[in-house]
Amino acid sequence: MAQNGNARRILLGSVAALVVIAGGAGLAVKSMLDPDALRTKAIAAIEKQTGRKVRMGGLELHVFPTLSLSVSDVGLSDMAGGAYTDMVTAEKLQASVGLMALLHHEIRLEDLKLVHPVVHLERTDKGMANWRLSPTGAQATATADTKTTQAASDWKVQIGSIRISNADLDWDDQMSGSRGKVVLDHINLSDVDGAKPEIDVAGHNDSGSFTLAGHTGAINLTSTARAGWPVALQAAFRAGGQQVGQLAVDGTVADPDHMKGYNIRLDGNIASLKAIEAFVPGLSLPDAQRLSIKANVVDGSAADKEGSTPLLNSLHLDTGAVDAGQYLSGLTLQGLSVDAPGPKDAVTIRSQGTWQGQGLKLSGTLGSLQQVEQAALSHLADPLPLSLDLSGDPGSLRVAGTLGGSRAVVNVNATAGKLPLPNGAVIDHLEASTHLVSEDNGAHFQLSDIALKSTQVSLKGALDLSVHGGHAGVPLVSGALDASWVNADALMGNTTTTRADANTVAPANGKSSDETLPFDRLRKLDADLRLTVAQLEFEGDEYHNALTHISLRNGLLKVDPLQAEGTGRRLSGQFEVNASGSVPTVSGTIGTLVLPATWLESKAGLSNMVQGALQVVGEVHTQGNTATELRTAMTGHLGVSMVNGTVSGSALGELLGDAARGALGSGPIALRCFGLHMSMADKKANVDTIGVQTNALTVTGKGTVGMVSHDLDLHLVPQVMISGTGASVPLRVGGTLSAPRPKMDGGADGRYAIGLLLGGSDSKAAVDPCPATLKAAREGQAGPEPTTAAPKAKSSGAAGLLGNSKSSPDVKKAAGLLKGLGILK
Repeated sequence: MAQNGNARRILLGSVAALVVIAGGAGLAVKSMLDPDALRTKAIAAIEKQTGRKVRMGGLELHVFPTLSLSVSDVGLSDMAGGAYTDMVTAEKLQASVGLMALLHHEIRLEDLKLVHPVVHLERTDKGMANWRLSPTGAQATATADTKTTQAASDWKVQIGSIRISNADLDWDDQMSGSRGKVVLDHINLSDVDGAKPEIDVAGHNDSGSFTLAGHTGAINLTSTARAGWPVALQAAFRAGGQQVGQLAVDGTVADPDHMKGYNIRLDGNIASLKAIEAFVPGLSLPDAQRLSIKANVVDGSAADKEGSTPLLNSLHLDTGAVDAGQYLSGLTLQGLSVDAPGPKDAVTIRSQGTWQGQGLKLSGTLGSLQQVEQAALSHLADPLPLSLDLSGDPGSLRVAGTLGGSRAVVNVNATAGKLPLPNGAVIDHLEASTHLVSEDNGAHFQLSDIALKSTQVSLKGALDLSVHGGHAGVPLVSGALDASWVNADALMGNTTTTRADANTVAPANGKSSDETLPFDRLRKLDADLRLTVAQLEFEGDEYHNALTHISLRNGLLKVDPLQAEGTGRRLSGQFEVNASGSVPTVSGTIGTLVLPATWLESKAGLSNMVQGALQVVGEVHTQGNTATELRTAMTGHLGVSMVNGTVSGSALGELLGDAARGALGSGPIALRCFGLHMSMADKKANVDTIGVQTNALTVTGKGTVGMVSHDLDLHLVPQVMISGTGASVPLRVGGTLSAPRPKMDGGADGRYAIGLLLGGSDSKAAVDPCPATLKAAREGQAGPEPTTAAPKAKSSGAAGLLGNSKSSPDVKKAAGLLKGLGILK
C-alpha cells in the first residue's frame, strides 16, 4: 500500500510539473514569437513556395488552449496574364500551429479554416492552369530589411488539414470549353500533405446540388510530373429535390493539368443525361433517360504531344428512352445498348424506337473498339467493318461491308411498304439496292448497280463522286440513271400552296429581290449527269422517251437537251447559266416546256392566279446577281398557255373590279383556255396577247407590265356569256400586280364601246377565242386542245339579261357581274 501511495504522489507530481512546464513554455513561446515577425516569415515562405504574391492583414497569436493564429483579409494573386488580380481571397484565416515544427523553421497549419473564400479557377486552351504554382518564379515582397526577408524565406508553410464553408467558386476551362459558378457548402480536406489526402466536398448552384468524396495521391501543386497519381472519387448529383445521377472514378492520372496520361475506370448511372447540363454549363447533351455506363478510358496520345486522345479499353452502355430529334427529326429511341468487353472485341449495338410515329429496330456490329476509335480519329481513313440491320414499320435497311480505308466496299439493301416523302408524297412497295466502293481514302466514291423499284418509280444506273475531280479541284459528280417509269406527280406530292391573299406579289423563294442569289454554288461543284425516262407522268399528262443531260463545269451549267414526247405536243428546250464571271448570265431556248403553274408563279413572284399545267415557249436572255437585276436585264419573247385548268375568282376579280370580284366569288373557276404572249426589253414586258375563257366569262386584251416595278397598263375586254346572251365593255387596268386599278376604257372620242349581243348562234358572242389565243401563246407549237366546247349563244331575249325573276339562277349572277363591269346600273 505504501508503494501505491508513493506511486500516486510521483504521478501527481509529474503531472503538476508538466503543467507548470507547459504553461511556462506557452508564456515563453508567446514572449518569443512576434506576430509581425511570424507574418513576415509566413508571407515570404508562401511566396517562395507558390511564386505568387500574398496578401495578409494583421496576424494574431493565441496560446491557450493550443497555439493558433488568425489572419484577416487573405489573398493569393492570380497567374501572370490571368483574368483576376487574386486567384483566392478570404475574409479570415484561422488555424492551429504546430509548436515543434517552428523549431525547424516550418509553419505547420492544422485544421485550417477559411471564412467565405472566393476562388477563381482558369485554364487556357494550352493547358496552363492558374492552380499550378511555380516556386522558381517567386515574387519577393518588398520590405525594409533585406536580410530579414531572406532569412524569412528560408521558412516554409505546410498544411495538414483544411475546413472551408460557404465558398464561392467559378471556373473558366478553355481546354474543355466548360465554365460555370457554384457555391461550395463545405470542403473538408485531411492529410493534405500526406500520401493519401481525403476529400469531402458539397456544393450547389441555382439548378441543383452535388457531393464529391474520396481520395487522391499526394498533392503537389508545384509539379505536373505525377506518374501513376491515383484517383478514387465518387460524385452524386441532385436536381429538383431528386437524385439524378452518380459517378465513380477510379484509376491514375499522370498530368491532370493537361488531361494526359490517364487510365480511368468509370462506373455511373444517370436518371436524366440532360440534367447534367445544369452542373456543367456549355454542354449540349441528348435527352437520355436512365443511362448506365461502365468504361475504361485511357489516354492514347504521346507524352510529348499537346492534347490528349481518349480511347476506350472497354465499354458497356445502356439507356432508357432517348429523344434523338436533334440528330434526326422525329426519331425517339426507347432504349440503346452498346457493348465491347475489350479493345479487340466487336462493338455490338442494339436499339429500338420510333421515327415519324413508326416503330424501328436496330441491331448489328461494328469493328473492334480499337477499329471504331481509329476510324473516328482518322475521319474514316482507317477501315471500319460493319453489319447493321434496321427494320420496322416503314421497311428494312441492311448495310454490310467495310467503310473507310484505302478501299471500302459496302452493300446496301432497302425495302419499304410505304415510305413518306416531303410534301405529303409517299413511295409504295419500295425495293432498292446498290454497291458502294470508296477508293483513295475516301477521295473517290462509286455507286454501282443502283436499282430502285416502286409503284411510283423504277430506275437503274450508276453514280460516281470524285472529291477533287472537278475544275480547280472541286468535287465532280457524274453518272447515268435510266428509268422505266416515273410518276412525277406522285413523287412531288401536294406542292400547291394556298395563299392568304391570292393576289400578293412575293419574291421568289421568300428571298428579297435585292438579295444575292447563290450562283457561287455552281463554282463549288462540277457535274455530268444523264437521265432517261421511258414513261413519265407529269401534271396529269403522259410523256415518253424523256431525255436530259446536265453538265456543270467551272460555274457553267448546261441542260441540253431537255426533251420528251407527249400527247399532242413534244417537249424540247435547252438552258444555260454561266456563273464563271462576276456577273452571271442566264439564257434559254424553249421549244415547248410544261411546268406546274403554282411552281412557275412562285418563282416569278406572282400571285396564285391559275392552276394546272402551263405550256411555256420562247427565248430568254438576262444577267445579274439578284432577282431585281435579272428582271431588269431580261430580253426575249415568251408565251405561256394552259387548257383545262382553273383560275382564281379572287385574282380575276381584282383585275375586273371589286363588284365583279364579288360576283365571281373567291374560289377556283373552271378554265377552258388561258394564253399570254409577250416580248421583253427595257424593263417592260410588252404583252401582245391576253386570252382567258371560262364557261361564263371571256377576257381578251393586251398591254404592258413592268418587269421590276410590276406597274400595269392593260387594255382588257371582258365579255359575259350567260343564257345565250353576250355583253362586253373595254377596261383599262392600271396600278400594280399586287393592287390593280380597273376602270372603263373610253375610245378616242371619249365614248365607251359597250357591246350587247342577244341571241343568234352565229353572232359574235359565239366566236371561240381559244384557237387564236393558244396559237399566239404557243408561237405555233403543237399542244392539247380544250376538252370542253366553247360556250354558244342561244336565243333568250333581253329579259334574261335584265334579271327577270323567272330566268335561271345564273341570270341574277350575270346581272351582278354586268353591274360590276359598269354595264348595268
